[in-house]
Amino acid sequence: MEVIKLQNIKKSFNENIVLKDINLTVNKSEVVVIMGPSGSGKSTLLRCVTFLEEPDGGIIKLGEQEVTAGSQMNKQRKNDIRKLRQNTGFVFQQFNLFPHKTALENVMEGPMIIKKIAREKAKQKAITLLKKVGLADRMDHYPAQLSGGQQQRVAIARALSMEPMVMLYDEPTSALDPELVREVLQVMKELAKEGMTMIVVTHEMAFAKDAADRVIFMDDGLIIEEGSSYEIFNNPKEDRTKRFLQDVSEEIVLE
Repeated sequence: MEVIKLQNIKKSFNENIVLKDINLTVNKSEVVVIMGPSGSGKSTLLRCVTFLEEPDGGIIKLGEQEVTAGSQMNKQRKNDIRKLRQNTGFVFQQFNLFPHKTALENVMEGPMIIKKIAREKAKQKAITLLKKVGLADRMDHYPAQLSGGQQQRVAIARALSMEPMVMLYDEPTSALDPELVREVLQVMKELAKEGMTMIVVTHEMAFAKDAADRVIFMDDGLIIEEGSSYEIFNNPKEDRTKRFLQDVSEEIVLE
């Protein structure tokens, strides 16, 4: 069953064409990793899914919710975009936590404000989610008292608190020190095993190999190649994909 369907998504910034007629379908419980060089359009594509960036053209469908890009903004369309966002959990490079709220309060905020869930119910749900991401002993800590990895795990719990149909991750480990990357990836792997639908933009090749049902390689605003993680990493068909994987493997060796 398809959860997300993107049809002919286009996006330009002035004269720079960033996305060129992107078509992508993601099924329920599928983990899709998008990789590619900087400037290939990966992050812009994720942001277009939730209209954080307004696509210039195309159709975005999430479950039964469908929004056409480029159409006139009116009350109905605003409502459609709001519903689309409510069904999507987004985890960014930066954690974007409220600095004056504890980890627990950060996770409670969305359900209380947006879904109008009672405070005690939101609290119990937040406690469950923070335990899930391994932060049972950090609930009352403020962001400044947490490591980067812990803050990102709070951000994941916060996104999960809205019970999204799909989780979107935009380079969730890129702002972390290397020793903190593993704890975040482990949480993401556990969510994948539980059947959470996920689209992940990342340079973490080990995660892509281990957790992805499908890997997409983008370059210059196009999907160049896609396939299972085994196909992409062991038998890529496109020269551009081969060069990228070679470059990445050389970077890992140098590190």
